[in-house]
Amino acid sequence: MAEQIRLTGAQQTLLGPLHARALDSRRTDPVLGDDAAAQLASRIDFDFSGLRLDSGDMMAVVLRAKEIDDRAGEFLAEHPDAVVLHLACGLDSRAFRLDLPAEARWFDVDLPDVVELRDRLYPRVPDNHRTIASSVTETGWLDDIPTGRPTLVIAEGLTPYLSEADGIALLRRLVERFGYGEMLFDVVAPWTVRAAKFSGFLRTTGASFHWGVGDPHDLEIKVPGLHLRGAVPVTTLPGVAKVAPRDRFIARAMNAVPPVRDAMRVVRFGFERESRIPVELTGPAATMLATLHLRALDNRSAEPLLHDRWADDAVRRLDYDFTRLGMRANNAISVAVRAKALDDRVRAALRPGMTVLHLGCGLDSRFERVNPPADVEWYDVDQPEVIALREQLFPSSSNRHTTGRSVTDPDLLTGIPSDRPVLVVAEGLTMYLTEPDGLSLLRRIVAHFPSGELLFDAFNTPSIHLNNVANPAVTRSGSRLHWGIDDPNGLGIPGLQLVSEISFLDAPELARYPLPARLAFRAAAKVPTFNRLGRLLHYRF
Repeated sequence: MAEQIRLTGAQQTLLGPLHARALDSRRTDPVLGDDAAAQLASRIDFDFSGLRLDSGDMMAVVLRAKEIDDRAGEFLAEHPDAVVLHLACGLDSRAFRLDLPAEARWFDVDLPDVVELRDRLYPRVPDNHRTIASSVTETGWLDDIPTGRPTLVIAEGLTPYLSEADGIALLRRLVERFGYGEMLFDVVAPWTVRAAKFSGFLRTTGASFHWGVGDPHDLEIKVPGLHLRGAVPVTTLPGVAKVAPRDRFIARAMNAVPPVRDAMRVVRFGFERESRIPVELTGPAATMLATLHLRALDNRSAEPLLHDRWADDAVRRLDYDFTRLGMRANNAISVAVRAKALDDRVRAALRPGMTVLHLGCGLDSRFERVNPPADVEWYDVDQPEVIALREQLFPSSSNRHTTGRSVTDPDLLTGIPSDRPVLVVAEGLTMYLTEPDGLSLLRRIVAHFPSGELLFDAFNTPSIHLNNVANPAVTRSGSRLHWGIDDPNGLGIPGLQLVSEISFLDAPELARYPLPARLAFRAAAKVPTFNRLGRLLHYRF
């Protein structure tokens, strides 16, 4: 007897993957070989052709299903006592396709009417397999799931239909609830969300996409405890060799264009609930969290520029919602360019027996990245609350010292030996000072040490005005920039001489930006005002 289907909207989309798996199983050399899907499709009274599912859609369905099955099988082989959460399971027969160990516990979760239909179509299931009728965005259903075991979370064809807020909240709840395990799910690129309005399948079902993930590493920031283990575009999976010739051609064409290739990826995350350090910072002190976040994103990119693994580790250990600062992954290059330029010149300027003053150090790992000789005395200087947080994140060293004082404190240099040459490094500091405070700081340094060099970045006045209205790290933290250095030769401090002025628009690393951005940088570099929006200044005394 044929089963009647009464599903609408996003619920009806579960019939598309069922149809795709059924058609694949009827091929002589299937990718997935889901015989249960073919049997179910034949029992359902529904015109599948009306779904307007094209061959590319069906290829993506069977390829991602095969990849998730393979990775899930690996997890179960390693953890036969696992708890498996199959979120938005629809009519998928994954629990029957996999060799489910007797000790494992499997939970299929979906909306009540989907689960009611599923229970009719799958009347006989093992004792260690059960269904839960609930929206995955609700919280109560988690109370029925045992904890304390390795946990595998599977969500196929779910995340695009969630809002980002609901998706992030769900992932956080899962990490907090289950402690450790893995997650397997597919994500679509942000441009796919916009293009989805042209999908015949989605228009027919009345469903829509909401959430696209550009860089899966971003989820590590938004969901503390997640660790990305892999992100594979579905069109690059081995199963492509088994699809129809037309679809193989489509896959090769998609793979030739990276943004198109990444339209849909299967991502694999490990997760472990972590004990994190609470952060309560406001104003200029909070802006250091934005640069820390961006250095971590650079480290997680395919080709990191700075290789700041210490920033990455610090972000994981802090209990802070970095998304509130409004910084995006594409901002990471500019921060990494600035930090690398300073690092390179610090290494070049270091001499045996020097003192290094790292002013406004924030949570920067420059000491670790530069790795100064043991006879260099290094002082990390910042506000007391910043230093207190810093000391929880970075290991101590016999030649590294911390000073918890404002750089504008007249007694800042008290206790720092004055008989050595000094190298002063300040990144992202001068613009937060007023001009009188900044000049007073430089005068005290020149007066205290016998000789030295200063390396710091500076904005000009137009850049100060621009950042005060357009930089999210500044506006969202309640900060304000003050000091723009328009003429670096005109500081008026006796003995202090400008060695070099280098615009960040001239940095070779900007070649990593897309061509339109590179052309804009080249044009801006030819205009003195724009060329001085941000640059590195090197002084000697």
